[in-house]
Amino acid sequence: MDSFAMGGRRYDGGRLVKTRLGGEVHHLTLPDGERMSSVGVPSGELIAAHRVSGAPSVSATSGLIPASLAVRAVLPLLSAILRIRTVRTFAIGRMAAIKAKAAPRPRPHTWGHAVITWPDGTAREGWLRAGDAMEFTSAVAAQTALQLAAGKGRPGAHTPTAALGPDLATAAGADFVDEA
Repeated sequence: MDSFAMGGRRYDGGRLVKTRLGGEVHHLTLPDGERMSSVGVPSGELIAAHRVSGAPSVSATSGLIPASLAVRAVLPLLSAILRIRTVRTFAIGRMAAIKAKAAPRPRPHTWGHAVITWPDGTAREGWLRAGDAMEFTSAVAAQTALQLAAGKGRPGAHTPTAALGPDLATAAGADFVDEA
């Protein structure tokens, strides 16, 4: 709810700037051939990608937000309403009370996606394939703790990948899939 209340964000020229919540949409073909859409939302991944890459321009999107034009049109209004603390607190309470039923996973893999575009227009696309997203997140935390306990990593405050490198993802059970 706090992310929705904050509204859209991206890095532009090295600065965190406001954007229209849901204004950025990407239609993707996953490496396994499945098609999906991803919508721009503020997230921890946005900050992590900017810090780890050092890139001056970074955006983050999520496949968890419906990409229909109707939903994306309502997101800025929802953002404005959720900036009212009592409304946001009420919404958080209602969401916390939801009893979710187990449902089959929509696809066998969770995908992370990155596109890097250099000033000359050259672009490179890459994918990270993991199993269940929540299990992968837990595995990353466990691997981070194990590797830090073994004396690996850089001193200071970093994201797990910045401290331990991209091999952390493979140690947690994911695979990098390169796209030409």
